[in-house]
Amino acid sequence: MSNSTLKITGGTLRSRTISYTKKRKIKPTKSYIREVIFNTININNEMRVLDLFCGSGILSLEAISRGVMSSTMVDKDYLACEHIKHEFDKLEVKNYILYNHDVINYIENNNKPRFDIIFLDAPYDTNLLELSIELLSKKNYFDNNSYIYFEQHKKDYNQKLVSMISNTHNIVKDSNIGDVNYIIALKR
Repeated sequence: MSNSTLKITGGTLRSRTISYTKKRKIKPTKSYIREVIFNTININNEMRVLDLFCGSGILSLEAISRGVMSSTMVDKDYLACEHIKHEFDKLEVKNYILYNHDVINYIENNNKPRFDIIFLDAPYDTNLLELSIELLSKKNYFDNNSYIYFEQHKKDYNQKLVSMISNTHNIVKDSNIGDVNYIIALKR
């Protein structure tokens, strides 16, 4: 399988690279968007991250590089998870937990929904983003949360998702780049 590389854009791991396998249908968040995310979110060393549909792990690495306490990552693709472990080991990153689980099942069964930052990068052309946001809300993940980031395909922009998030958070960014629409929201 052919691999591609991603460069970490900031923090202690800045300019270090990780690889990901293109054939796994992973769509890593673009570097420009990652810079916008981390210029918007005020990171501190007590924050905990939840990275759902983590794919390559790049969003968690960016957060860890900038000083968050830890990241909990969830993805159902076994080979992607094994690759993440390899890449994090290569960078000597230890402050993460990686679950090889279905994201919806993880949300339903996790009884400790205390995460300061939630990243959602569900596969396009599915209803997983909407299901995840509905379930995160129902299971009170937004109660103690500070920031939510999610992206969707620009052609499938779903105003309902923005409205759901707006019940608890202020939309800080709602932008497009290429075929990606991304939302950053801050808890009221």
